[in-house]
Amino acid sequence: MAALNYEPTQIDAELLLTSDVRAGLPALQLLRLYFDPGALFKDASRGSTDWRELALAYNSRIRWILITYLRRWGMIAVMSFLCIAPVEAVSQLPAAAVAVGCTIALLVTVCTAVGYLLLGARLPN
Repeated sequence: MAALNYEPTQIDAELLLTSDVRAGLPALQLLRLYFDPGALFKDASRGSTDWRELALAYNSRIRWILITYLRRWGMIAVMSFLCIAPVEAVSQLPAAAVAVGCTIALLVTVCTAVGYLLLGARLPN
């Protein structure tokens, strides 16, 4: 029963990169890992200064993962956009729902791209 409430912590974020650990996760957690670009990253805003620096270095090292999420959410946005007109022929309400989904997917794509760029930037202290 404890596996259903599984939430990744900063320590086991690295373990989620291995397929052995992911194989034992419940379906909802796998779905979250599939769609949430931040699920595999460590929280670099809390803890001691050393811990925050280590977390930021880890996040910068694995920022390449965000490319997969960019492709995934970009494809969701494009497919949602292309579905608006055919769905609109059926009814206005489903077309509005698809348009909202497209907007959300586009927003996730833009935020993921900004995160990728910022993790790669060499900013002064």
